[in-house]
Amino acid sequence: MARRRTAALGLIARALIEKQWHATAVRAQIHAILGDDSDQFVAAAGRVLFVVLGALMTEDIDHDLPDVRIVRGACNALYEQAGVPVIDPTRRASLRSGLEACDRLVDGLQRKSLIDAACDLELKLQNAHLDWAAFEALLEGIAA
Repeated sequence: MARRRTAALGLIARALIEKQWHATAVRAQIHAILGDDSDQFVAAAGRVLFVVLGALMTEDIDHDLPDVRIVRGACNALYEQAGVPVIDPTRRASLRSGLEACDRLVDGLQRKSLIDAACDLELKLQNAHLDWAAFEALLEGIAA
């Protein structure tokens, strides 16, 4: 159902969403290295992780790859960090590793899968907030 809705978005809207997601990925990396705002860090990292998880679900990627396992671990750190005002150094390291794994995985994913997942995220954010249940659904799809 979500895929049908994302297909209804026009080419310009899809391109803008893709550009916004790439900017968010850069922002997440910066927060992972030196950011102090936990909420912004969680929001940016969560968006990157959500999109990569969505793309992994639609493609035939080996779910036992080390980078996929790192992304799953980063999602757990994201969940633990959410709502905590001070960024825990261990969680920062896990999220940073997860974001780096996302960068490596993106190279092997089809652009269409990433854009579809980014559009799905954008539609979810327009209608509500992104909660842990949305991540759990994706994580179940790439369960170990």
